[in-house]
Formats: sequence, C-alpha cells, structure tokens
Amino acid sequence: MGLFSDALESIVNLAGALMALTMLTIAARPADEDHAYGHNKAEYFSSGVEGTLILIAAASIGITAFQRLLAPQPLEQIGLGLGVSIVASIVNLSVALVLQKAGKRYHSVTLEASAQHLMTDVWTSAGVLVGVGAVALTGWERLDPIVAFIVAGNITWSGIRIVRKSVLGLMDTALPAEEQTAIRRVLEKHSQGGVQ
Repeated sequence: MGLFSDALESIVNLAGALMALTMLTIAARPADEDHAYGHNKAEYFSSGVEGTLILIAAASIGITAFQRLLAPQPLEQIGLGLGVSIVASIVNLSVALVLQKAGKRYHSVTLEASAQHLMTDVWTSAGVLVGVGAVALTGWERLDPIVAFIVAGNITWSGIRIVRKSVLGLMDTALPAEEQTAIRRVLEKHSQGGVQ
C-alpha cells in the first residue's frame, strides 16, 4: 500500500508537471490587447490543478488503504518496490531543490508549489520506506495500510495548502498586515521628500 501510494503520487507529479509547463508557457507571454496586465495569473491555475490532483490521489490512497486494513494482504517483491522508491526519492529531492531555487528567483507560484509538492513526496517516501521495512521485519500486514493512511494525510495537507494559496492568488487577497505596514514605512520616507 505504501509503495502503491508512492507510485500514485508519482503519476500525479507527472500530470502536475505537464500542467505547470503549459501554464508557465502561457504566463511568460507579454501583455496584449485582451490581457492588459499580462498572463501571470495562469500560474495560479497550474498550482490549483496540481493541488486538486494531490487531493484526488490522497482520497484514492485512503480508500485503498481502508480496504487493505479490512482485508490485509502479504507484501510481494518488497526489494524491487523499495529500490524504485529510493531512486524516485533521490530524483524528487534533486528536482525539488532546483524548483525551489528557481521559484524564489523568478517569484513563481507554480515552481514553488511544484517544489513543495516534491518535498512532500520525499518525506512521504521516507515514511513508506519505514512502514514497508517495519512490515517486512514484523510480519504485521496491517502496518502497510496504516502507513498508507499517514501518507494520505500528509498528501492531503500538502494539497490543501497548495489549493488555498492558488485561490488566494486568484482572488487578489491583500498582503498580510505586517507586510502592508512595512511598505507604508518605506513609502513614508520617500513621501517626505515630495514623492507621492
């Protein structure tokens, strides 16, 4: 179950990456007659879709884990599954670090959401490795769906955060009060010299 949840999350990663690529391409377009302020908001659609895909994956994992909790099954081909999971985790970590750096550099909500998503996957994979290893050592088959529930919870939390940030961005939510105060302080210094 843990490895299944990891594999399902990898499929979600691919779909999210394709959506991100499409929306980043659109967001990079300059302002035109129909979009006087540019196309930057396209990035919020991408992160919203990615967050929604994450939530769908979490629900699927939860449903399958519940079925396996009621009817446990022995684990098969643990070595192969763990090997694939470890390689995927290393790739996810590497890509997440690159995306995180690029997201900050270019102020891209899409790249930041993808980086957060992949980092969540890295931690999720670590949990899966521990869970599958514990099942292999103890033989207690119900540990597998229990770990899958924990993984689904972690994925759900990540999906909710990403969707929330997307919605707030699309709704043009005001900056937090402390950031508004900091901006006013900077502007007040300049307004005393005649700039308004």
